[in-house]
Amino acid sequence: MKDINRDEGLRQIAEEHYGAMLRTARCYVKESMTAEDMVQEALVKAYERFDSFKRGSNLKAWVYRIMINHCKDHLRSYSNRNVTPWEDHWLERTESAARDPLEIMLEKEEVADIHEAIEHLKPDYHEAVHLYYFDDLSVKQMSNVLHMNENTLKTRMKRARDHLGGEIREAAAAQG
Repeated sequence: MKDINRDEGLRQIAEEHYGAMLRTARCYVKESMTAEDMVQEALVKAYERFDSFKRGSNLKAWVYRIMINHCKDHLRSYSNRNVTPWEDHWLERTESAARDPLEIMLEKEEVADIHEAIEHLKPDYHEAVHLYYFDDLSVKQMSNVLHMNENTLKTRMKRARDHLGGEIREAAAAQG
């Protein structure tokens, strides 16, 4: 995307990454409709401010940064959101598959355990886990989005994985 024009570049980002951007925004604002607004407004801002995009930089990371900043601005002005992140996404995926109801129920329990463990992560770890696993950003892209050293992000990811592993083992031991 180095020498791509504004319309083509942002169209491609919207087509290929809208769902991932929506999930990321939903994690921040905790509400599906507000998350849609955040993504759409971020894409409009990216379109309007495309002249400030540095050629040779990662367009996806730049658009994500705009969206995340927009979500943070929104959170500063509004609070008390109660929607669980990723809830709709996981529910749709598990219910759409035509499988045995017991298998679906067990998968929902596992997903609930994972979500609960992710919710217990410190905010810095939560953000890194979400961007890496749910939005498929590389460590380098995350570094650009979060304005952070790659090694710091790698350390956060390791600590988050260690914490998640402990939480999931504890939940599994408690259940059976």
